[in-house]
Amino acid sequence: MLSGKRKHQAGGFKTMELRITPRVVQRGRNVTMACIHQIHDSEIYSLQWYKGTQEFYRYTPLESPTTRVTPVNGIKVDRLNSNETHVVLLRVTPNLSGNYSCEVIQNAHTFPHYTASARLDVVGIGGLRATELRISPPVVQRGSDATLACLYELTDAPLYSVKWYRGRHEFYRYSPTEQPATKIFPFAGINVDLARSNQSQVVLTRVSFGLSGNFSCEVTADAPSFATSIVSNNMEVVVLPPASPVIHTSQHYYTPGDILRANCSSGPSRPPADLTFYINDIPVSPGLHNVHPAPEGLFRSEQHVQMQLWPAHYERGAPILRCEAKLGDLYRDNSAVALYSANSDPKIERVTSPGSAAKLQTCQVLMLLHIVLWAHNT
Repeated sequence: MLSGKRKHQAGGFKTMELRITPRVVQRGRNVTMACIHQIHDSEIYSLQWYKGTQEFYRYTPLESPTTRVTPVNGIKVDRLNSNETHVVLLRVTPNLSGNYSCEVIQNAHTFPHYTASARLDVVGIGGLRATELRISPPVVQRGSDATLACLYELTDAPLYSVKWYRGRHEFYRYSPTEQPATKIFPFAGINVDLARSNQSQVVLTRVSFGLSGNFSCEVTADAPSFATSIVSNNMEVVVLPPASPVIHTSQHYYTPGDILRANCSSGPSRPPADLTFYINDIPVSPGLHNVHPAPEGLFRSEQHVQMQLWPAHYERGAPILRCEAKLGDLYRDNSAVALYSANSDPKIERVTSPGSAAKLQTCQVLMLLHIVLWAHNT
């Protein structure tokens, strides 16, 4: 069962849910749709049901009769078992697959309304529907493992096979009626962990850059239909920068009026990192950006900046130059340097514990007295 939820902003916050049972159903069976809401029955003006944008059933407690069926091609409503919260569809056919919604209109001066939606799938005898190929993690670090899960739904038919493809090349198959049930077909760079692979997932170990690209799983139902469904997804293999970005400036000290020349570098990584300079957390207009090849198919990124420093940059002390490195939503790191002027160069201050100054003074007095006495005796 799968349900859809939707909250409409009019009239305040309300939660709605449309439950379709079963959500994937064999052709010729009946389906029950339940509209679940938080509105008291006495406050309902009407409850309307839609397939797509076509209304096919309405409940209006203030009218007589309270229910009304609007003809929609292929929909047969069981009026005897349908009411203010449920609609029963009789002997559904594949053309009824699609999105359904229920809309509640409240009996108030503004007539606020709330809707919820869900999907119905009608399949043939021994039908199946592959729904998703899920890759975990979505972006894979080179050398690590990846799990590819094939999500599918079967109705009244056993599984015949699940085949996995990289592009058009099959590399793994699960066939429960054969011995052994699993087969591996050689493909450069693909290492299948048989112990963790089965009818619904395949685990790849030590992935490499060559595996970036399209993967598919093809599910086939057994006799008599041998229905087939296929879903695909893309896997991206990356290498993140091993350290924070590095900033280099053309001089050690800066004062208002000086020209700041600096560069920031990051990597090696794949893809190359995007670099951005900030001064006092305000983005700096980018200068020259270079991407250099590195060993093992990696890249180094380098961003340059040139700008004049103004007194406003020093209003709160030494300006802070920061460089941020990003790889999409996968990675973000930054480094920063303070642009001190020569006369404000920070000095390392000696830190002493409480009472240490008094102890030092006492020691100095005793030593001086000892020297005076020694000089007097000689």
